Order: sequence, then structure tokens, then C-alpha cells
Amino acid sequence: MIRKLRKKLIIVLMIILSLLLVGILVSMLLSTRMNYERRSINAFNDVPSSSNSFDRTVMMAMPVASITLDTSGNYSVTQNQIHYVSDEELIQIASSIAETDDEQSLGIVSSYNLRYRRYEEPDGTVVFSFSDTYIERDSLNSQIFFSIIIGIGALALFFIVSLLLSRWMVKPVERSWEKQRQFVADASHELKTPLTVILSNTEMLIDSNAVTDEKNRMRLDNIRAESKRMKALTEALLNLARTDSKPKSTAKENVNLSFILSSAALMLEPTIFDLGRTIESEIEENVTIHGDQDKLRQLADILIDNAVQYGAEKSPIVVRLKKQNKKEALMSVISEGIPLSAEDCTNIFERFYRVDASRGQIKGFGLGLSIARSIAEEHGGKIWAVSDGKSKNTFFVKLPIIGSPV
Repeated sequence: MIRKLRKKLIIVLMIILSLLLVGILVSMLLSTRMNYERRSINAFNDVPSSSNSFDRTVMMAMPVASITLDTSGNYSVTQNQIHYVSDEELIQIASSIAETDDEQSLGIVSSYNLRYRRYEEPDGTVVFSFSDTYIERDSLNSQIFFSIIIGIGALALFFIVSLLLSRWMVKPVERSWEKQRQFVADASHELKTPLTVILSNTEMLIDSNAVTDEKNRMRLDNIRAESKRMKALTEALLNLARTDSKPKSTAKENVNLSFILSSAALMLEPTIFDLGRTIESEIEENVTIHGDQDKLRQLADILIDNAVQYGAEKSPIVVRLKKQNKKEALMSVISEGIPLSAEDCTNIFERFYRVDASRGQIKGFGLGLSIARSIAEEHGGKIWAVSDGKSKNTFFVKLPIIGSPV
């Protein structure tokens, strides 16, 4: 849980910092672009028209050119400081612009990297002013490139800082979680002894026939039943506390998952048959993974037992195992019963969560699937549930097989 909390915190910090950085860089880029456009448009004011002569003392902001179109339809180049565009090309560009109906316009000629302005003087002469945008575009492209480089570097630095900050920020939560885990483990461990004593003494009294009164024997049966239930709960809590602790160097080996799943189905087959139900196995042979054999058997038992408890009467249980690809195997347990909602499919793996329809009807603590999720995650896999919305519920477990990293 602490690891997930750190990941979420890092993601949130990175999103906030990324949005801030993108906002700064985009605003700088837009500001630079607007500044270039302003300089380019201001340069048009220094371009000589047909009614005045060019003053060479005027310092141009950038290379410009000017063409006039008189009332007789003749074009003349008044000025051309753009070295890569000839006068003939300027006249062709101006004539193509003149075909538009706008009396005054401002635009871009992308093929020549030119910005133009067209306006008509009082005497009817049309003036076409051009400014070179090559430097502008080159500068903007360079700014974009360096902004990306700076952004990547800044995000890498932010990521390192976020790692350090997340570790510092979740430290109190981690300490609190560790204390809670330790308390649950200690309490569960301490409860096992008195519960075992109560259960053993109760069974001895029942077996000895020392209590002959029928009501008292019923009370002893109730004590034994509830003691067994309490013992099962403490063992489940102790198991969860162990899975919550920091990973230990558990002995893992190459395990035949096909054999484990087949054995679990075969072991529960008599119980399922007594309930008037059937179990079908569709298990691919020799699916081998690297893991803990006892925990994987516990995972299989939990899923099949869950299908037994919550399945509808006389409905079949289907257990499947197959290789999805060279790296993963997919285990599934299918049963029919009360359909799970989308919310239930997500929350059913949380501790002590019970589907409302099953509360008070089926014995249990809501810990089995939580333990199953811990076992799946410990082996580098994941578990999830899917319902068809009618009657069929399927629990999937995806695990890495031999040859893929755990």
C-alpha cells in the first residue's frame, strides 16, 4: 500500500510540475512569436510607398520589400532587401495576392517565408509590403527545440526531487501502517493460544460425555463452532499481516501450476459433488512458474472455494489454465450465481468487503480474495473479476511463467 501511495504522490507531483513547465514554455514561445510579428508589421511602416522616397537612414527591423500596382495594372518593385527572392518572383507573388477581393489584408506566404500586407492608397495605387520571416521561423524552431531539451532535463530533475519528497512525505504513514500491521500480527498470534485452549477443552468435554444435559451440550457445540470460526479469522488476519510486511527472501522454485490447480480441483470435487454440483477442469499441461508452491495452492483453494460458496445451486464450476503467450499464463475460475456489479468487481478484493446480497447468508469474513490478491501480486501477477451481468462471474489470475521476469 505504501508503495502505491508513493507512486500516486509522484504521479501527482509530476503532473503538476509538468503542467506548470509546459505553461511557462508555451507562454514564452507565444510571447516571442508575437514579438516577431509585431516587429515584422512595424517594418511595413518603414517601407516606401509610391508617394514618398526611401530614406536610407531608417534602420529596418528586418529585410523588407515593396511593390506597387498602379491604376493601369502595372507592377513596379520599389524596394527589395530580400536577397533570396527576385523581383520577378515578388511580382508573381503580388499578382496572386491581387486576385483576392480584400482591399486590405495581412497574411503569410509560406513557400517563400514572407509576411505581407496589402493596402490601397487614396489615389488608387495598391501597395504590397513584404518582410522576411525566415529568421523568425528559424529562431522559433530553435526555441522550440531548446525548450524541449530544457523541459526534459527539468522533468528528470523534478522526478528525482519527487522521489525524495514522496519518501519523506509518506514516512509518517509508513510508520503508522507498520504499527498497525504489527498490532494485528501480535494480536492474532496472542489470540491463537487461548482460542486453541478453549477449542480443545470444549471438544474434550463433548467427547467425554460428562455433560449430559441436552441444552448444555448445545451450548458446548455453539462454543466449539464459534471458536473454530474465531480461530479461522485470527489465522486469516495473521496471514494478511505477514503479506503486508516487507518482502522476505521466501523460498521460491519452479512449480508446476497445472498440477497445483488440478490437485486443488480434485481435492474439492467430493464436497462439490455432495452439494449437487459439478466441477470441470480445462487445464493446459506443464504450465510452470517460479514461485511458492504452498501459497499458489492457497490461491487456487481460495478461488475454487469462493466459487463453491457463492455459486448457485446445481450450477457447474469451470476451472481453466492456459498459456496466453510465451511470458504469461491465465488462470480462471467460472461459476454462476448472483451477478457482480462493476463496483463489486473492483471492491471485492478489499479486506472485509462483502457483497450486500451475501451478507448474513454465507459464512465468511471477506478476507479470502484479499489474501488471493496479495499472493498474486507477490508472484508478479494480477487478479481481477468480470461478470456478464446475468449470472456468470469469472475470476482471472495472470501470472508470469518460466522465462519471464517476476
